[in-house]
Amino acid sequence: MNDLQLISHERPGNISIENFEELKKALSEQLAIYENIAYTPETIKIAKDDKKTLSKLRKAIEDKRKEIKRNYMQPYNVFEGQIKELVALIDTPLSIIKDFIAEEDARLKAEKRADIESFYRSVAAPLGNLAETVLNSSAFYDAKWENKTTSVKTYQDEIKEKINAVSRDIRAIQSNGGKNTTALLNKYLETMSMEEVLVYKKALEATGSASDVEYQQDKDDNIVGYKVLKLTGTQSQIIQIMEQIELLGMEVYEIEDGMPQEMTELITPDFESFVAFDIETTGTFGAAAGDAPPEITEIGAVRVINGEIVERFSELANPGRKIVPRIARLTGITDEMLKDKPGIIEVIKKFKEFADDFVLVGHNIKNCDIPYITKAAKKAGIALENKYFDTYRYAKTIKEANGWENVKLEYLSEKFGVSQPDAHRAWCDAEANAGVYFKLKELRR
Repeated sequence: MNDLQLISHERPGNISIENFEELKKALSEQLAIYENIAYTPETIKIAKDDKKTLSKLRKAIEDKRKEIKRNYMQPYNVFEGQIKELVALIDTPLSIIKDFIAEEDARLKAEKRADIESFYRSVAAPLGNLAETVLNSSAFYDAKWENKTTSVKTYQDEIKEKINAVSRDIRAIQSNGGKNTTALLNKYLETMSMEEVLVYKKALEATGSASDVEYQQDKDDNIVGYKVLKLTGTQSQIIQIMEQIELLGMEVYEIEDGMPQEMTELITPDFESFVAFDIETTGTFGAAAGDAPPEITEIGAVRVINGEIVERFSELANPGRKIVPRIARLTGITDEMLKDKPGIIEVIKKFKEFADDFVLVGHNIKNCDIPYITKAAKKAGIALENKYFDTYRYAKTIKEANGWENVKLEYLSEKFGVSQPDAHRAWCDAEANAGVYFKLKELRR
């Protein structure tokens, strides 16, 4: 085997064994003699000689590998050292700048928190001497209020709404908590949850003292009848009233539910009249990045009667927060365009009037648009109970049969020859969607 020679070829970015196949074949042939050797104690000397021969061959190949690696690594190590030196030069001012930005962000956040706390204290009178305790509760304070994208109006509205809710809950506990009022109040201030309080109340009663049981029994003995009440209010108000009644230790039975019902999805395109709609939003950098949720910036719609568009609806809405730059580029809607527009409460009321009780048609609305308009409707105190049809979900069921690449609105519009001159604007997408709906309806025949 001493006649075997490994010939390597080294160029920048390329190292290879030029005679690899020849060497591999020769080695395979010469090593084949070892496959059938059966060593015995009598042939120990032969085994040792073979070991020496093969070890020497292996070492020669390993030495060549180390030589090549050393030759290549030496210039790389010099290069890497130079790179690290250059990066270190950059890191010095970069570190200073990063520290400055972090300090500035922290300073601005601290300033905004101070403004938030100042506003809170200016409207916290309904909470009385519990105002500071409520403010310091992690269950009350929302860290997203400090984000750059959260507007002053947004956090002020949310603070006032929370204060009103907390004030009502505290009054209910103080009025109906009985001997456990202090414990229940402490639990509420810790969790800001009446549901948690009611669970805690039951636990206290289950492990209460004899006097507590006697007190409860006295109340039970006074039950002489019942009344059937009809309560009209928001979802939140109804829940709060029922919680307060439970705090009194009274039993509540739900006989009839007149609260707004969820919208029903239709799965067959078999109707001729509807309202096609679309929304645009601010977008968000995501909760993980500390950003607030997206808010509606535009609602566009068309009313279709017996297959013909008879009326159009297009309204911009001030979202109370900044638009994510990527979304602004996509839709062409800017913060400047929205600053003097009405809020979503006014816009969703107009949309409700426009939609009436027509079926709502849209593209991917079940997962995207419906949750937004439902949330806006609740905020405005109105009920959206329309049936809806999602052209995206329907198109997915027939995509393979029609050989479509995808079922995006732009793709289907182009495929069907439906005009969409200003894609990613709500009014345009709504009108295009109406045309796509009828094309999908034709395919069903």
